[in-house]
Amino acid sequence: MKRIFILILSLLYCVLGLPQGKDQNLDELLLKGFSSKDSAHYYFNKASKLLYSRADSASYDYFKFQQKYRANENDSAFYFSEKTIPIYIDFDSLNRLRKIYLGQHYMRLYEGKYEDAMNNIQKALTVAEKLKDTAYISLHLTDKANVYHDFENYDLGVQWGKKAFQMINSLKVKNYKYMIFANNVIAINFDDWNKPDSALFYHYKNLEYLKKVGSDTLRYSFVFNNIGNTLLKNKRYKEAKKYIHQSLTYNKLRGRNYNLATNYTNLATIAYREWDNQLAKQYFIDAYKFAEASQSIEKIRDVTQQEAWFYKKTGNYKKALERQEAFYLLKDSIFNKDRAKSVAEMATKYETKKKENKILIQKSLLVEKELEVKEKNSWIFGAFGLALILGLFGYLVYGQQKLKQEQLKKESELDKAFSAIEAQNKLQEQRLRISRDLHDNIGSQLTYIISSLDNLKYVQTDENSVDKLSEISRFTNNTINELRDTIWVMNKDDISWEDLQARISNFIAQAKVVSKKTSFNFNIDSSINLQAVFSSEVGMNVYRIIQESVNNATKYADASEITVRIEQVNSEYQVQIKDNGKGFDKDSITYGSGLINIQKRANDLGAKAEILSEMQKGTTISFSLPV
Repeated sequence: MKRIFILILSLLYCVLGLPQGKDQNLDELLLKGFSSKDSAHYYFNKASKLLYSRADSASYDYFKFQQKYRANENDSAFYFSEKTIPIYIDFDSLNRLRKIYLGQHYMRLYEGKYEDAMNNIQKALTVAEKLKDTAYISLHLTDKANVYHDFENYDLGVQWGKKAFQMINSLKVKNYKYMIFANNVIAINFDDWNKPDSALFYHYKNLEYLKKVGSDTLRYSFVFNNIGNTLLKNKRYKEAKKYIHQSLTYNKLRGRNYNLATNYTNLATIAYREWDNQLAKQYFIDAYKFAEASQSIEKIRDVTQQEAWFYKKTGNYKKALERQEAFYLLKDSIFNKDRAKSVAEMATKYETKKKENKILIQKSLLVEKELEVKEKNSWIFGAFGLALILGLFGYLVYGQQKLKQEQLKKESELDKAFSAIEAQNKLQEQRLRISRDLHDNIGSQLTYIISSLDNLKYVQTDENSVDKLSEISRFTNNTINELRDTIWVMNKDDISWEDLQARISNFIAQAKVVSKKTSFNFNIDSSINLQAVFSSEVGMNVYRIIQESVNNATKYADASEITVRIEQVNSEYQVQIKDNGKGFDKDSITYGSGLINIQKRANDLGAKAEILSEMQKGTTISFSLPV
């Protein structure tokens, strides 16, 4: 009867303690607060007025934690994470709990607090084991191996790294992302263990895996840097610089301060070993800048050590002593024998605890069987009472359980949306960075070429040279226009008919200047909604087909009139480019690259370019795309 009473109390606790469903507006505000840099405070302030339950408060604190963590505001991030953890433990919200422990791990790791970092990653690993998620288990085993590496316990680092690889490699469907992570931590442990051949074996295996992860290779810049680091130690400087510069290029695109600090430290080391001291000094300045921006004690320590060796090699012993003392202060702040022993013992304690838990479970099962025999009669008498209580509370429990499932489903959807926003933001930043580089570097260089060519025209040269210079100037000018078109597309997620109308009109205006004998007409039907949008890829293909068709007519058709017309017929947009030139016989000519490109771009649109031409009557190129 006592057990029945306890069961009843447990049911009541479950009923009263389950989280309530969240307001959909709260989810939207929290996502906007996380994804917006300028208006984050506004959205979080509005969200704070919609917190009606513990579940709402936990979700609010979770997104605040993620926002502060991303901004490297570690104190605030820890404050919100510690508020959130007890609630998610109560609600058994394992996925978010794992992410919080992982974030705490990386913050403590960068601060050099290795005991705390190991404790946090052990918690994340325990949650991953409850989730039975092999990929996350492998990831957190890799994180443990990395902590052992930083504490110079390379033997344990290799052991845990191999456990991580075996775990992820056991899956039928290979996850090369986590295989690369595991292989990398094995390699860096071998590298600092002075076993370069073993290190390069695992590094080169990662180069093979990179071919299988798809197009997103930027995130794996560390593979190239770490290969360069091992080659550096073997004094294979030329090969090392090739890999490190490749890693540096990727990290500049991603803006990763921690990785950039590593790249510049390695390049500075190579420079002073090759006696290029001025270059080494500049690299050290860059390394310090990014190490401090990353807030990683480990990176600052590494730069300081290499700088001490640099000054010693160049004979500046006073400066070398200063940097060496600074290095020892940093090293002593994060590393001593007691702390190393404490970190090493954590793994043993964890494994021992797992075994003890298994023994306790077995003992409890035996005790339960004995109690079942002794209390069999009590259950018979209490069954009727329990049935009544279950009847009274069954519906309420079912309703609350359903609410809990809906919340977990919402949390999962919210997390997916959160990840998608983060990925989209990173992609947009990369696109903007690449477009700025194209504009600032290549654009300015082409402009300089045009200016130089124009100036050469006025130097005493023969008529053929002037014509040749004019031709080169026109070609370069066209290249700049092509570059501007590409940058225009890269800076847009989608393109409207209004955007295309402006771009095509500008192109037609330029064509009129080049071919003054030809009359150009551009008509876009008034029935078309100019605000309608489609992807930037579709927009660019439409524009390029029109551009290529007009250019062909201008160069080869000897036409007096060229007309571009766009109209909407039922559920299709129809585009037509028509000239009254000399035309050609389709059966007697071989298509050049221009006509082939037109057909290929039409195929990319899911359409077919129809090319009609008749001798002395002109050519018509048309294609359609769905509304």
